[in-house]
Amino acid sequence: PRAQCNRHAHQAWQAQLPTLVDRYLAWKHNGPEELAGDHVFHVDVIGHVNVIQKADESANAALLCVGLLRCSPSQPRIAIRLECLELYHQIRRRQSSFSLQAMMKVLCALQNITYSQHLRAQLSATFDVYLNILQSVHTLLKQALGCDGPVWKLRGACPACAFEQPDEPPLSPAWLHSMDGNQSAKRLDGSGSADSRLFHSDYFIPHAEVERFKDEVWDRPGEAAREKRFTTCTDNWTAAKAIEENQIQVFEQTGIFVMACRHGFVECIAEMKQSGELAKYGLAAVSRLLDVCGEDQAVGHDVGCASKKTIASSSLRNEVQEKWLKVVVNAFHRFAHNHLCQLENHPLYQVGFSNEDLETCERIFSSSNNTAPLIRHASEFHWKQFLDLHFSQWDSDKYLELSRFLYNNYKQALYIIQTHLVELERFKRSKDITDDDFESWHREELEYLKRCVGESDATSIATQYVELLEKLNFAEYVPYLTYTPAEFTSTAGLNKSARQGTNAINAEYASALQKYQLQLNVVANFECQHNITDRWTPLHREYINARKYMKHRAFIRAVEELEGLVVQRMFELSKANLAKTGYKMHKHISKAISRRSAAIHAALERYNKLAPRQRPPRPKLDYAEVISYSLLGEFSLLKHSHYEILEKPWALPDNHEMMMKYYKLQRSQEEITRLNVEIRRLQAWLDFDGEQMKVAAQGFQDSGSSELAFEMESMYTERVRVNDFHRAQLQKIYEMPSYTGL
Repeated sequence: PRAQCNRHAHQAWQAQLPTLVDRYLAWKHNGPEELAGDHVFHVDVIGHVNVIQKADESANAALLCVGLLRCSPSQPRIAIRLECLELYHQIRRRQSSFSLQAMMKVLCALQNITYSQHLRAQLSATFDVYLNILQSVHTLLKQALGCDGPVWKLRGACPACAFEQPDEPPLSPAWLHSMDGNQSAKRLDGSGSADSRLFHSDYFIPHAEVERFKDEVWDRPGEAAREKRFTTCTDNWTAAKAIEENQIQVFEQTGIFVMACRHGFVECIAEMKQSGELAKYGLAAVSRLLDVCGEDQAVGHDVGCASKKTIASSSLRNEVQEKWLKVVVNAFHRFAHNHLCQLENHPLYQVGFSNEDLETCERIFSSSNNTAPLIRHASEFHWKQFLDLHFSQWDSDKYLELSRFLYNNYKQALYIIQTHLVELERFKRSKDITDDDFESWHREELEYLKRCVGESDATSIATQYVELLEKLNFAEYVPYLTYTPAEFTSTAGLNKSARQGTNAINAEYASALQKYQLQLNVVANFECQHNITDRWTPLHREYINARKYMKHRAFIRAVEELEGLVVQRMFELSKANLAKTGYKMHKHISKAISRRSAAIHAALERYNKLAPRQRPPRPKLDYAEVISYSLLGEFSLLKHSHYEILEKPWALPDNHEMMMKYYKLQRSQEEITRLNVEIRRLQAWLDFDGEQMKVAAQGFQDSGSSELAFEMESMYTERVRVNDFHRAQLQKIYEMPSYTGL
């Protein structure tokens, strides 16, 4: 069977791996060897090559001595040059959508060979072995440098976060992270079932560690209804990312859940298996973060408001409280959250969060989506191998861009401080206010929206009761209920047509009477449950107040419907321009956008009919105005505004805009403080990193591993080039007139 053959081949390769690593390093740093041996065999390498094999070595070890590698662990007939494998390796790292099939077709075209599927299979098998050799070499180097294992991804991969220096100013939060799920990295169930190999990656959280949190979200009786009022804002976002049940059954892996630092380094990944973005993935990532990074961490999540409650109801709740973990909503994802949630959870209003938008994962996914076409039908081994290769290069790119990140952020923060400071000072003088007023406006707005967040229990009961009474009145207001069957006689005074229709009227009467009695029982049962002794009439004060509220609630629902449609339209517009979207999907999305626009027009018409009837009257809106709302939180004031609220300072547009600039100024000043610390860390790392590699290379040399010493020196040469770029960027920061670091 194919699976058994693959398993035996893998075992044979693993047995040869140590020797292959040695031969690879010898070839790379010493060049092809002129060997004498006991056996000569032939291989095809775009031509024929004679390879000399010693009696005590494998054929592949002999091939590696001359820079060749074969897909089979024994009896090689066709080999591929290591230069060709390294070329594809570098292309694949930088262009994740470039497939093995494309590479083999390029090679066939260059050599005038007809492409065949078996050639692609041979390249795939050989490339797996080559990556295995490289991984073994890199593991030895990382172990010598002390930067191997999953802990390093969180605790050391990003020098600006992790390379803390003595006597540096404390930062709170200490580190800023982002986490999110992505559903592009799917893999069909059963794909590559003949390949039973397991790929080890330091990025991925073990499945058993994730499953530990499968049942960790405990129910809290009595709180579900109350908390539903506060979590409806997340429905806008999670509904847009929901996976259909039939899709879950088709895919084994339905995506990945990623956590990354603010500089873009991937810290850990959980594979989502046969499910959507469940709470257990976020809990597993948070658990690893707390274990490795310790106290005073901050995490941004697109549904941070819901994640905060999820964590608080899990077994992590005590550790989270002890280590002061903060969970907030990402800057962009606030558009799908209600205004109250934004005021409580947006990083703009959180002390210490600097100018960070916490949208790192979205940038990561915009790159990792390129792997989707190649991993959809891959085996689980290749699925994880390709993702590991992609994220490894991603982190290398983020290290190269680290100093530029610091430089650009420093420039941006200085610009905001210089412009906003002048505007705010002018505004404060004109309004005779201070910074404390901006803070108080924010508190007042937050307190007001908390009061308006939902119905009280008494209001809810009154509303339900009046709705039942109105149904009872409707059931009672039927002409047939004003007569009894005995009145339908020849002398009752009814006209001839009424007498002729007596049977039909009797039937309709019976039906109406039954409906009336059923509704009467419902009302009586409701009155008994809520201790209502005197039935309300339209003249009761409670009845009148409930009717007024019901009219307002209809308006609120019209606004919420309009808000939800605008959110969905925003998601569909964002999907319409995604790379790798096929023609049919483009057409489907375009039709959805057209339907959504029509639905928005209909919802807007309902809103505009109800708006003038409110007290106070709400403004009528046109289509262009609704679509151009910069914040969906602006719908909140439409729902809850009263005359006195519209006169509050924080409700005035000019004041609100300046309040936003005030908080942006505060965060920019914090950004300068954080950047000064991160710049110092990076500068110290540049000095430490080179010396560490020199020491490791000397250690290999002293132990007799000259090839590993050469490999470490090669890594050092590459790192010197990158670190020199960092030094140049840091020098540009030091030369800024407004630089305030050490």
